[in-house]
Amino acid sequence: MRLNQLENIRVVLAEPDVNLRRQIKALLVEAGMKNVLDTDDIAQVRRAIDEDTVELIIGDTAVDGGGLNKLITDVRHREIGDNPFIMFITMVDQPSVDSIRGAINSGTDHILAKPIDGDALISLIIELTHTRKRFVVTTDYIGPDRRTKERPGTVVIPQIDVPNPLRQRMTGQMRETTLRRTIETAWLKINEQKVERHAFQIGWLLDRIIPEVGTPNADRSDEFPLHVKRLIDVSRDMARRIGKTRFAHVKEMSMTMTNLVEESIRNGFKSDDIRLMLKLSELITESFNTDRFNEDGTQARDHNAYMVEKENKTVTV
Repeated sequence: MRLNQLENIRVVLAEPDVNLRRQIKALLVEAGMKNVLDTDDIAQVRRAIDEDTVELIIGDTAVDGGGLNKLITDVRHREIGDNPFIMFITMVDQPSVDSIRGAINSGTDHILAKPIDGDALISLIIELTHTRKRFVVTTDYIGPDRRTKERPGTVVIPQIDVPNPLRQRMTGQMRETTLRRTIETAWLKINEQKVERHAFQIGWLLDRIIPEVGTPNADRSDEFPLHVKRLIDVSRDMARRIGKTRFAHVKEMSMTMTNLVEESIRNGFKSDDIRLMLKLSELITESFNTDRFNEDGTQARDHNAYMVEKENKTVTV
C-alpha cells in the first residue's frame, strides 16, 4: 500500500524497543510517509511539538519512563507547543485497566494494543485523515469524546469541532494562516468550556469543604486536604484562563476567589471569608448562564445591574 498524499504528513514515532521502532518506521515509509522521526527520547518528541514540526505522534506509553500520557495531556491543555490538536496514537505494551484508563484520560486520539498489526496501523492513520472525533472539555480533560450516550443525571457537555492536521497537511487545501485561525477559533471554544467547568467544580468543592471547616483537624475526612488543594489549583487555573474568554468580566472575581482560598489555607477558614467564597462562587457560576448572552456573545442584560441584584442576596453559612 502506498498513498502519495501521506508524504506531506510529519510523523514522530516514539518507541523504546529499537528493533520494533525500525519495523514500524519501515511500515510507515513503505506506506508513503517520508517524514518520520523515530526516537526513544521524550525530550525529542517535545522539541518537535515546540517547533511545530509534527502532525502525528505514534508513541508507546512506556517511552522514556512512561511520560507519554503526561505529554499528551500537556499538549491538549496547551502547556506544550502551540497546537493542542496534534493527532496522537498511543501504543500499550501490556494492556491493563490502569494502562488503558491512563491512555484514555490523556486525551489521545486512538489506542493500539501490542503487538502492532502493520496493516491495521496504516488503515487507522488513513481513517484519521478523514474523520476525527469531536472534543469535549471537563475540569481535568480535553480530548476526543468517547461516550456512546449521555449518562442519566449528568450534565450534557457540548462537543467541539477541532482541526484535523492530518487531513489539512495531506490535502494541502488550507493555507498556514487559515489553519492558525481554525486552531485559535477551536481553542477559544475549548478555553471557555474549561473555565465554565472550573466554575462548577469550585462550587462542588466548596460544598464538600465548608461542612468540615469547623471540625478539628483530627476529625476531618481524608478527602478534606485533597479538596482544599484541588480548590486552589482550579481557582488559579480559572483566573489564568478567563481573561481570554467572553467571560473576562468576572476575572476580578475569580482572582479574588484565588486570593481568598490561598489566605484561608495559610491562616485558616474564617466565617466572613467563607461567606464571600460562597457568594463569589454563586456569582461566577451565574456568569456562565448563556441566557444572559446574545448570539454574538454580548451581554443580554446590563452586567452592573445584574451584579447589584446578586450582591443583595444573602448567603447563610
